[in-house]
Amino acid sequence: MIRQQSFPVETKYKWYDISNLSEQDSIKLQDDFNFTPDIISYISDRHERPHYDYDLHTRSHLLVYDVPIWPTNSIKHFTSHPITFLVVGENVFTFHTESTSYVFDEFNDDRMRSRLSEAKDVTELLMIFLLYASQYFQRAVTQLDVERNSLDQKLSDDIDNKDLVELSNIEKSLVYLSSSIQTDLMMLHSLDHSKLEFTKAARERLDDVLIESNQSAEMVTISHQVTKTLSATSNNMMNNNLNDTMKFLTVWSIVLTIPTILTGFYGMNVKLPVLNNSFDWIAIIVLMVVLMIWLVILMRRHHFF
Repeated sequence: MIRQQSFPVETKYKWYDISNLSEQDSIKLQDDFNFTPDIISYISDRHERPHYDYDLHTRSHLLVYDVPIWPTNSIKHFTSHPITFLVVGENVFTFHTESTSYVFDEFNDDRMRSRLSEAKDVTELLMIFLLYASQYFQRAVTQLDVERNSLDQKLSDDIDNKDLVELSNIEKSLVYLSSSIQTDLMMLHSLDHSKLEFTKAARERLDDVLIESNQSAEMVTISHQVTKTLSATSNNMMNNNLNDTMKFLTVWSIVLTIPTILTGFYGMNVKLPVLNNSFDWIAIIVLMVVLMIWLVILMRRHHFF
């Protein structure tokens, strides 16, 4: 659906917001705005990586920018999807799907529309969009840090598979976010050599976007390092617990071989020397207990447990 967004004051630029591009929308864009099939294919590709492209024939500027996608019931970790900006003259077109519509829903507020209308030209408006979009990465990392800190407290007391799965999802999320931020930064740096005519105000906005994105990249890197350390510590704790369990089972299996040997030996249906009394079983039990205690003391002295 194509919607021309309005501003509280008159501006020399126009903003067209397109959500879930349909075939009818594509036809309308080609008829009313002379979009080429190549441009339509670019903006309709949901797997397009962040980049900048300039079409010499239509004099249009295409920018693809990744934004984070919050976990769902089907996908338990953060991912990223692209949003697309197309600048043609004094018109800016924004393309997004239902999963990325939250970026532009923020601008439905009158106060936010007033801030958008403060832009002097279309390039400054574009940078404002990118600035707000880049801030969602920091929100995502902050949420992951809170989840990781909560897991850290649980892992200090006890470790189970559910907690490890959640920790794994946090690691996956940070990998996706890191990859998206790095490609976004590459696209932003490429704007320095683009055909976009930046005003001084727009250039300052671009610097703000770069600062915001670099901060997000540093936050993701630090968070990823902490998460990897926590994951490694958790694995060491699980291995140590497994070693303690195996050591316990090994020690007691050795201790319990004593009654097995004695009862098996004296349980044979043959006449044995020494023990010929009907109360000899008491002596056998005492002997078993003494040997077991002696073996436990011997193993403890040698630090088997």
